[in-house]
Amino acid sequence: MSKTILLIDGNSLINRAYYAIRSLSNAQGEPTNGVYGFLLMLYRMLDDYSPDGVYVAFDVSAPTFRHQQYDQYKATRTGMPEDLRPQLGYLKEILDAMGISRLELEGYEADDVIGTTARLAEKAGYNVLIVTGDKDSLQLVSDRTKVILTRRGISDTLVVDEEVLKKEFLVTPSQVRDLKGLMGDSSDNIPGVPGVGEKTALKLLQDYQNLEELYANLDQIKGKLKERLEANRDQAFMSRDLATIRCDVPIEVSFDEKPAGDEDKLRELFSRFEFSSFMDRLTPKVEK
Repeated sequence: MSKTILLIDGNSLINRAYYAIRSLSNAQGEPTNGVYGFLLMLYRMLDDYSPDGVYVAFDVSAPTFRHQQYDQYKATRTGMPEDLRPQLGYLKEILDAMGISRLELEGYEADDVIGTTARLAEKAGYNVLIVTGDKDSLQLVSDRTKVILTRRGISDTLVVDEEVLKKEFLVTPSQVRDLKGLMGDSSDNIPGVPGVGEKTALKLLQDYQNLEELYANLDQIKGKLKERLEANRDQAFMSRDLATIRCDVPIEVSFDEKPAGDEDKLRELFSRFEFSSFMDRLTPKVEK
Protein backbone atom coordinates (compact mmCIF):
# COMPACT_ATOMS: atom_id res chain seq x y z
CA MET A 1 0.00 0.00 0.00
CA SER A 2 1.39 3.40 -1.03
CA LYS A 3 2.31 5.91 1.63
CA THR A 4 0.85 9.41 1.59
CA ILE A 5 2.39 12.78 2.35
CA LEU A 6 0.52 15.96 3.22
CA LEU A 7 1.89 19.12 1.56
CA ILE A 8 0.51 22.33 3.03
CA ASP A 9 0.65 25.86 1.63
CA GLY A 10 1.53 27.63 4.88
CA ASN A 11 0.85 31.18 3.73
CA SER A 12 -2.48 30.26 2.17
CA LEU A 13 -3.76 28.46 5.26
CA ILE A 14 -2.67 30.99 7.86
CA ASN A 15 -4.21 33.79 5.76
CA ARG A 16 -7.49 31.91 5.53
CA ALA A 17 -7.44 31.23 9.27
CA TYR A 18 -6.64 34.87 10.05
CA TYR A 19 -9.72 36.15 8.22
CA ALA A 20 -11.99 33.32 9.39
CA ILE A 21 -11.24 33.80 13.10
CA ARG A 22 -11.03 37.42 14.18
CA SER A 23 -9.73 39.11 17.33
CA LEU A 24 -8.05 36.28 19.22
CA SER A 25 -5.03 36.94 21.43
CA ASN A 26 -3.41 35.67 24.61
CA ALA A 27 -3.18 37.46 27.96
CA GLN A 28 0.02 39.21 26.83
CA GLY A 29 -1.80 40.68 23.84
CA GLU A 30 -0.03 38.51 21.26
CA PRO A 31 -2.36 37.87 18.29
CA THR A 32 -3.10 34.18 17.83
CA ASN A 33 -6.13 33.87 15.52
CA GLY A 34 -4.18 32.86 12.41
CA VAL A 35 -2.06 30.28 14.23
CA TYR A 36 -5.05 28.85 16.10
CA GLY A 37 -7.11 28.44 12.93
CA PHE A 38 -4.13 26.92 11.09
CA LEU A 39 -3.70 24.32 13.83
CA LEU A 40 -7.42 23.51 13.79
CA MET A 41 -7.14 22.75 10.06
CA LEU A 42 -3.85 20.88 10.46
CA TYR A 43 -5.12 18.58 13.21
CA ARG A 44 -8.29 17.88 11.24
CA MET A 45 -6.18 16.87 8.21
CA LEU A 46 -4.01 14.64 10.41
CA ASP A 47 -7.12 12.96 11.83
CA ASP A 48 -8.84 12.56 8.45
CA TYR A 49 -5.90 11.35 6.35
CA SER A 50 -3.26 9.95 8.76
CA PRO A 51 -0.38 10.94 6.44
CA ASP A 52 3.04 9.31 6.66
CA GLY A 53 4.74 12.70 6.41
CA VAL A 54 3.77 16.37 6.66
CA TYR A 55 5.51 19.30 4.98
CA VAL A 56 4.57 22.99 5.18
CA ALA A 57 5.84 25.35 2.47
CA PHE A 58 6.18 29.10 2.95
CA ASP A 59 6.83 32.05 0.67
CA VAL A 60 9.96 34.09 1.30
CA SER A 61 9.94 37.87 1.32
CA ALA A 62 12.57 38.27 -1.40
CA PRO A 63 11.38 38.92 -4.99
CA THR A 64 10.91 35.78 -7.09
CA PHE A 65 11.80 35.02 -10.68
CA ARG A 66 8.23 36.01 -11.61
CA HIS A 67 8.82 39.57 -10.36
CA GLN A 68 11.94 39.68 -12.55
CA GLN A 69 9.92 38.46 -15.52
CA TYR A 70 7.01 40.88 -14.98
CA ASP A 71 7.59 43.76 -12.57
CA GLN A 72 3.85 44.25 -12.01
CA TYR A 73 3.41 40.71 -10.70
CA LYS A 74 1.30 40.86 -7.50
CA ALA A 75 1.77 44.66 -7.54
CA THR A 76 -1.86 45.30 -6.56
CA ARG A 77 -1.70 43.24 -3.37
CA THR A 78 -1.93 45.02 -0.04
CA GLY A 79 0.70 44.28 2.58
CA MET A 80 0.32 41.64 5.26
CA PRO A 81 -1.77 42.84 8.23
CA GLU A 82 0.46 43.94 11.10
CA ASP A 83 -1.12 41.51 13.56
CA LEU A 84 -0.63 38.58 11.15
CA ARG A 85 3.06 39.18 10.51
CA PRO A 86 4.35 37.95 13.92
CA GLN A 87 2.05 34.93 13.74
CA LEU A 88 4.10 33.47 10.89
CA GLY A 89 7.02 33.29 13.31
CA TYR A 90 4.86 31.77 16.04
CA LEU A 91 3.58 29.15 13.60
CA LYS A 92 7.06 28.18 12.45
CA GLU A 93 8.15 27.72 16.07
CA ILE A 94 5.17 25.45 16.69
CA LEU A 95 5.76 23.41 13.52
CA ASP A 96 9.41 22.89 14.48
CA ALA A 97 8.35 21.71 17.94
CA MET A 98 5.80 19.36 16.34
CA GLY A 99 8.52 17.80 14.17
CA ILE A 100 6.90 18.99 10.94
CA SER A 101 9.22 19.83 8.05
CA ARG A 102 9.22 23.44 6.83
CA LEU A 103 10.12 24.13 3.20
CA GLU A 104 11.05 27.49 1.66
CA LEU A 105 13.47 28.67 -0.99
CA GLU A 106 14.59 32.18 -1.84
CA GLY A 107 13.61 33.28 -5.34
CA TYR A 108 10.64 30.91 -5.51
CA GLU A 109 7.11 30.86 -4.17
CA ALA A 110 5.60 28.22 -1.92
CA ASP A 111 3.71 26.94 -4.99
CA ASP A 112 6.97 26.05 -6.73
CA VAL A 113 8.35 24.34 -3.64
CA ILE A 114 5.10 22.39 -3.33
CA GLY A 115 5.11 21.45 -7.02
CA THR A 116 8.70 20.22 -6.88
CA THR A 117 8.16 18.31 -3.64
CA ALA A 118 4.99 16.69 -5.02
CA ARG A 119 6.79 15.43 -8.12
CA LEU A 120 9.75 14.18 -6.05
CA ALA A 121 7.34 12.36 -3.74
CA GLU A 122 5.54 10.76 -6.68
CA LYS A 123 8.85 9.49 -8.05
CA ALA A 124 9.62 8.06 -4.60
CA GLY A 125 6.34 6.12 -4.68
CA TYR A 126 4.18 8.36 -2.49
CA ASN A 127 0.66 9.62 -2.96
CA VAL A 128 0.38 13.35 -2.33
CA LEU A 129 -2.31 15.54 -0.77
CA ILE A 130 -1.78 19.28 -1.31
CA VAL A 131 -3.71 21.60 1.01
CA THR A 132 -4.19 25.15 -0.31
CA GLY A 133 -6.71 27.80 -1.22
CA ASP A 134 -4.82 28.64 -4.42
CA LYS A 135 -6.51 27.26 -7.53
CA ASP A 136 -3.22 27.54 -9.45
CA SER A 137 -2.22 24.37 -7.61
CA LEU A 138 -4.89 22.43 -9.51
CA GLN A 139 -2.36 22.11 -12.34
CA LEU A 140 -0.46 19.71 -10.04
CA VAL A 141 -3.31 17.18 -9.92
CA SER A 142 -2.25 13.79 -11.26
CA ASP A 143 -3.00 10.11 -10.80
CA ARG A 144 -0.99 10.28 -7.53
CA THR A 145 -1.63 13.87 -6.41
CA LYS A 146 -4.88 15.40 -5.19
CA VAL A 147 -5.53 18.95 -4.06
CA ILE A 148 -7.57 19.64 -0.93
CA LEU A 149 -8.92 23.06 -1.88
CA THR A 150 -9.95 25.25 1.05
CA ARG A 151 -13.04 27.31 0.35
CA ARG A 152 -15.22 29.20 2.85
CA GLY A 153 -13.95 29.57 6.41
CA ILE A 154 -11.67 26.88 7.80
CA SER A 155 -13.87 23.80 7.51
CA ASP A 156 -15.20 23.85 3.93
CA THR A 157 -12.88 21.95 1.58
CA LEU A 158 -13.10 20.18 -1.77
CA VAL A 159 -10.86 17.23 -2.63
CA VAL A 160 -9.90 17.61 -6.29
CA ASP A 161 -8.65 14.71 -8.38
CA GLU A 162 -8.57 14.56 -12.19
CA GLU A 163 -12.24 13.59 -12.39
CA VAL A 164 -13.44 16.37 -10.06
CA LEU A 165 -11.23 18.90 -11.85
CA LYS A 166 -12.89 18.12 -15.17
CA LYS A 167 -16.40 18.01 -13.70
CA GLU A 168 -16.24 21.07 -11.43
CA PHE A 169 -13.72 23.29 -13.21
CA LEU A 170 -14.11 22.04 -16.82
CA VAL A 171 -10.36 21.71 -17.43
CA THR A 172 -7.58 19.15 -17.31
CA PRO A 173 -4.53 19.74 -15.08
CA SER A 174 -2.43 20.97 -18.02
CA GLN A 175 -5.16 23.44 -19.04
CA VAL A 176 -5.18 25.26 -15.69
CA ARG A 177 -2.25 27.42 -16.74
CA ASP A 178 -3.68 27.98 -20.24
CA LEU A 179 -6.88 29.21 -18.59
CA LYS A 180 -4.87 31.76 -16.59
CA GLY A 181 -3.00 32.75 -19.74
CA LEU A 182 -6.29 33.75 -21.36
CA MET A 183 -8.37 35.15 -18.50
CA GLY A 184 -5.54 36.37 -16.27
CA ASP A 185 -5.66 36.44 -12.48
CA SER A 186 -6.50 39.68 -10.70
CA SER A 187 -5.25 38.41 -7.33
CA ASP A 188 -1.73 37.99 -8.76
CA ASN A 189 -2.10 40.91 -11.21
CA ILE A 190 -1.56 38.56 -14.16
CA PRO A 191 -3.05 40.41 -17.16
CA GLY A 192 -4.18 37.64 -19.52
CA VAL A 193 -6.01 38.80 -22.64
CA PRO A 194 -8.10 41.95 -21.95
CA GLY A 195 -11.79 41.31 -22.55
CA VAL A 196 -11.50 37.52 -22.23
CA GLY A 197 -13.29 36.22 -19.14
CA GLU A 198 -13.59 32.74 -17.68
CA LYS A 199 -16.56 31.66 -19.82
CA THR A 200 -14.87 32.64 -23.09
CA ALA A 201 -11.53 31.18 -22.01
CA LEU A 202 -13.13 27.83 -21.12
CA LYS A 203 -14.92 27.69 -24.49
CA LEU A 204 -11.66 28.39 -26.32
CA LEU A 205 -9.87 25.64 -24.41
CA GLN A 206 -12.73 23.25 -25.04
CA ASP A 207 -12.34 23.90 -28.77
CA TYR A 208 -8.55 24.23 -29.05
CA GLN A 209 -7.06 22.48 -25.95
CA ASN A 210 -4.19 24.93 -25.32
CA LEU A 211 -2.67 28.26 -26.36
CA GLU A 212 -0.49 26.73 -29.07
CA GLU A 213 -3.47 25.13 -30.83
CA LEU A 214 -5.59 28.24 -30.33
CA TYR A 215 -3.08 30.55 -31.99
CA ALA A 216 -2.36 28.01 -34.74
CA ASN A 217 -6.07 28.18 -35.64
CA LEU A 218 -6.71 31.86 -35.02
CA ASP A 219 -8.17 32.28 -38.52
CA GLN A 220 -11.18 30.22 -37.37
CA ILE A 221 -12.09 32.88 -34.79
CA LYS A 222 -13.98 35.98 -35.89
CA GLY A 223 -14.62 39.56 -34.85
CA LYS A 224 -13.44 41.38 -31.73
CA LEU A 225 -12.30 38.20 -29.99
CA LYS A 226 -9.85 37.45 -32.78
CA GLU A 227 -8.56 41.04 -32.62
CA ARG A 228 -8.04 40.81 -28.86
CA LEU A 229 -6.25 37.48 -29.12
CA GLU A 230 -4.04 38.72 -31.96
CA ALA A 231 -3.10 41.96 -30.21
CA ASN A 232 -2.24 40.20 -26.94
CA ARG A 233 -0.52 37.03 -28.13
CA ASP A 234 2.74 37.68 -26.26
CA GLN A 235 0.85 38.75 -23.14
CA ALA A 236 -1.20 35.54 -23.18
CA PHE A 237 1.91 33.35 -23.28
CA MET A 238 3.65 35.49 -20.64
CA SER A 239 0.58 35.24 -18.41
CA ARG A 240 0.54 31.47 -18.80
CA ASP A 241 4.21 31.33 -17.89
CA LEU A 242 3.61 33.44 -14.77
CA ALA A 243 0.84 31.04 -13.72
CA THR A 244 2.97 27.94 -14.34
CA ILE A 245 4.15 26.24 -11.16
CA ARG A 246 7.77 25.15 -11.44
CA CYS A 247 8.37 21.53 -10.49
CA ASP A 248 12.15 21.59 -10.80
CA VAL A 249 13.36 24.10 -8.21
CA PRO A 250 16.70 23.33 -6.50
CA ILE A 251 15.44 21.98 -3.21
CA GLU A 252 16.24 18.70 -1.47
CA VAL A 253 13.52 16.93 0.47
CA SER A 254 13.92 13.81 2.59
CA PHE A 255 10.88 11.55 2.75
CA ASP A 256 12.51 8.95 5.01
CA GLU A 257 13.86 11.11 7.82
CA LYS A 258 11.51 13.17 9.97
CA PRO A 259 12.53 16.07 12.24
CA ALA A 260 12.64 15.03 15.89
CA GLY A 261 10.34 17.68 17.32
CA ASP A 262 10.27 18.75 20.96
CA GLU A 263 7.11 17.99 22.91
CA ASP A 264 8.24 19.95 25.97
CA LYS A 265 8.78 23.00 23.78
CA LEU A 266 5.40 22.42 22.12
CA ARG A 267 3.70 22.24 25.51
CA GLU A 268 5.41 25.48 26.46
CA LEU A 269 4.22 27.18 23.25
CA PHE A 270 0.64 25.93 23.61
CA SER A 271 0.66 27.26 27.17
CA ARG A 272 2.07 30.63 26.09
CA PHE A 273 -0.55 31.08 23.38
CA GLU A 274 -3.31 29.64 25.60
CA PHE A 275 -4.15 26.81 23.19
CA SER A 276 -5.60 24.61 25.94
CA SER A 277 -7.73 22.64 23.47
CA PHE A 278 -4.57 21.33 21.78
CA MET A 279 -2.95 20.19 25.05
CA ASP A 280 -5.00 16.97 24.86
CA ARG A 281 -2.96 16.06 21.76
CA LEU A 282 0.21 15.83 23.83
CA THR A 283 1.51 12.94 25.91
CA PRO A 284 0.27 13.36 29.49
CA LYS A 285 3.05 14.78 31.61
CA VAL A 286 4.01 12.48 34.48
CA GLU A 287 5.00 14.34 37.63
CA LYS A 288 8.11 12.97 39.32
